[in-house]
Amino acid sequence: MGSLTSQVCEWLEQGYITSAQADQLYHRLSVRPDASRWRALIAGLLLWFGALSLVCGVIFFFAYNWQSLDRFAKFALLETAILLAVSAFVWLYYRAACQLSIASNTPSVTVSRSQGKPFGTTVANAVLLAACVLVGGLLALVGQTYQTGADPWQLFAVWALVILPLAWIAGFDALWLLVVGLVNLSLGLFFDISADFWLPFEDVQIQLLVFALLNTLIYYVFTYLDHIKVGRWHTPILQYACSMFAMGCFTWLVSWLILNIDRSDSFYLWVSGIYILNLVLGFYVFYYLLPQIYPLALGGFSLIAVTAIFLIKLIFEDSDPIGGFLFIGLYILLASTGLSLWLKKVNQNLKFASGAQVVASHGKRGGNHE
Repeated sequence: MGSLTSQVCEWLEQGYITSAQADQLYHRLSVRPDASRWRALIAGLLLWFGALSLVCGVIFFFAYNWQSLDRFAKFALLETAILLAVSAFVWLYYRAACQLSIASNTPSVTVSRSQGKPFGTTVANAVLLAACVLVGGLLALVGQTYQTGADPWQLFAVWALVILPLAWIAGFDALWLLVVGLVNLSLGLFFDISADFWLPFEDVQIQLLVFALLNTLIYYVFTYLDHIKVGRWHTPILQYACSMFAMGCFTWLVSWLILNIDRSDSFYLWVSGIYILNLVLGFYVFYYLLPQIYPLALGGFSLIAVTAIFLIKLIFEDSDPIGGFLFIGLYILLASTGLSLWLKKVNQNLKFASGAQVVASHGKRGGNHE
């Protein structure tokens, strides 16, 4: 932050920017949350935890009173809870839409980005998330009551399929995270019984490859959608989770193949090629097209880990272990330091570019005003 401050001071001294632009640039580059933002964050967290706690209480109520309630009472209570949650969501949605229309027609009221989304109301999102969790409880109740004989993976797959339209319409982060989590969970449970379907998913390495490819695809899809339509597909938590899970699966798989090359060479080459292609594609996309620090950091540290495993495989088979530990530790230290310095430089360049855009836009507004 010191280099940013000195650069802004240099621009101000050389006359490239005015003092007002410098103040605006400082606020743009160093945003510090005030008391109202902290209260909003705490209120949002309490709302989400309260909604999830209420849903868990409903589910635990059925689990505790399973023998006391008859079949119709169970379905009636759970369906009534879902109906009330959906009705509350519809009411909150229309109330937010009415407030948005009134604010947009009032010249003195500035509509923020969060207010511009009809489904951006936090209370409505929390109620909809609670309704989606209750849908899963209803599906489990159907399976337990009528003994359908379905496998566990089918429950989570149907659950994800049922709430997918709601996630598509609402489009907020937590609900998409629930859908993707259910898809991964159902896929993992399906792998346990994949031998019954005559599918080659009983091998752990193939399962890791499938998980890595699936979550990488989900990550790129949501990143692209967020880029072409800003705000509608803004799901940072989902993107962080999918990218971390996918890169973790890739790193684990490639490291395991390096240490235990007992499979055919074709499979090893295919996995290595896919891993390198993912790193190259990620570097091109997130360094040149859509500059972001987080995916670059994930790819860089994953490459350091895989390279360290490869060096361990080479050194510890033919050399002294003591010298090998020293060399590997030195490599990890130097590579991590170099990557951190490079990421810091990239982050500074991104902030400078953002600050230059703010100054340029402010200058255009001033010229138009004059």
